[in-house]
This record gives sequence, C-alpha cells and structure tokens, in this order.
Amino acid sequence: MAREQPPSLSVSLHQLRLFVTLARQRSFTRAGDEFGITQSAVSRSIRELEDEISLRLFDRTTRQVALTETGRKLLARIAPLVEELEATLRPRPQEGGESGVVHLASSCGLTASVLPAMLASCRERLPDTTVVVLDRPQSAVLQLVRSGEAELGVVIAPEHLDELAAELLFADGLAAVVGASHRLGGAARIDWQQLRGTPLLLLEDDTGSLSAIEAALALHGVTGAVRQRLAQPAAVARMAEAGLGVGILPMHARAACDSAQARFIPLVPNTPRTIMLVRRKNRALRASAAQVWSHFAAYSSHTLGSGQAIEA
Repeated sequence: MAREQPPSLSVSLHQLRLFVTLARQRSFTRAGDEFGITQSAVSRSIRELEDEISLRLFDRTTRQVALTETGRKLLARIAPLVEELEATLRPRPQEGGESGVVHLASSCGLTASVLPAMLASCRERLPDTTVVVLDRPQSAVLQLVRSGEAELGVVIAPEHLDELAAELLFADGLAAVVGASHRLGGAARIDWQQLRGTPLLLLEDDTGSLSAIEAALALHGVTGAVRQRLAQPAAVARMAEAGLGVGILPMHARAACDSAQARFIPLVPNTPRTIMLVRRKNRALRASAAQVWSHFAAYSSHTLGSGQAIEA
C-alpha cells in the first residue's frame, strides 16, 4: 500500500516574520507598528499560523504575551532561517554594486533636527560616499536595521536593543514650548509641576518622546492637563505660539521649530533621553558604512558630546 502523505503546510514568510517579531517585542501593538498593521491583524495572523501547524506558540493575557516552551524551541530554529531567507530573496543595498552608497534610517524627528548638520559634515569629510536617508517612525527604523535594508540607524534609545549594537551620540533633555506672551514665557526654567492643569501639546509618534514625557508627567504629579497629540514638532510649536497650550518637545527639536514667537525652556528636573547610532550586531559593516559610523561618532564627540559604544 502507498504510504499516506502528511498534509502540506501553508505557512508564509510574512507569518514567520511576525512570529519572530512578536517573540521579540512581546506586544501585539509594537509588533504591528513594525509592520505598519493593526494589533488585531497581528493577532489574526499568529492565530492562523498556530492553527496551521497545530501548535500553541504564545501564552496570552490581558497584560502580556509570552512564548510557550514550544514557541521558544521553534523560535531558536526559525529566527536564523527567516533571516537567511530574507537575505536571499530581498536585494540588499550592498549587493547592488554601489559600494559608496550607505542606507541610513532615521527617526522622523531626528531627521528634521540634528541629522542635517551631521550629514553635511559627513559629505564634506567623505565626498565619495552618498548617504541615502530613510525617514521613518522609530519602530520602522529599528526594523529596517534588523532586516538589513538599512545598514545604520539613528534613534532615540529604544527599550530593547535586541540584535543591535549601538553607540551613544548625545543626551538630550525635554523642553516646554511656550508662546512669547505666555505667563511662563519669561522663565529661565520651568518645573514640571508648573504644568498642572495646563493644556499640553505632545507628539503623537513612536520616537520615544511620548513615553518619556508621560512618565515624567506621572512622576511629578501633573494631572488634570488636557493632552493634544500632534504628528510634527513644528505643529506643536505653532500651536504653542497661538496660545493653545504648552508644548513638550525634545530640546533638539528647536533646530526645526525655531521662531521668535516660541520659546524652548528647559524642564526641571531634567529628563534626558539618549540619541544612538545603531547597526546589526555581529555583522561587519561595509567599508563605506563603517566610515560613516566612525564619522558620526567623532562628529558627536567633538560637537555634541558623545558617550560610549553599547552592545546589547
């Protein structure tokens, strides 16, 4: 008798990438942000994968997502295979014969503020190297670097540096943005507690600013404040100019929002955030990318005051 063949599996690379990402992020929302899809779409795709292979990969609660023992074993085997498949199927910048072209992903707020001066300095020092900037939300920047589509990334220090090596470029504080005629407009510094009951203008983004700001507001007991969330630092500054509230932005955003009608005033106690240059860990950079990395690190050290290399 002919041996009965086992049923064939229908599993997509997209599902496997979601599985690896969810295992790393431990959050349906954050995994969806990396792929530009909704939390429910991630959940549905993972459920379909589990049904297809007849295995439960995650334990789900209302607060967290955790790998099962089966999921951990599968992740150890699947993650390197997914990386190898992507490397084979997706053209990389370094495989296109453009040895002098470096793809750098940057968090949107940093692209508009600190990155232009760094790129101008790089072009002067490395005239034969072209840096192509991929301007994205921070979660997408991290995904681009992890997947190899971007060799370098400039980000605000993320919660997790899984698979990445990083070098601290500089630390940056948070500022209140007020109109020139605002009651706090003449202050040299503003205490967080002075914002109680004040309408606040915040960034609706995933650069790390929002979580840091909300944490500081909670720490200092700033309650009763109406929060408006806007997509661009310039929008925050313009609405503050119009007297519609007090904006809270990273100090580096001042370069993109400079105006005689708005003041950036340091918030105290200081809540610094770290700006980092990231790359894939355990993967050697091409010569041109390594030169850009070294130049950015040297530039920040001489101009902005840098920290140290970090290995996750």
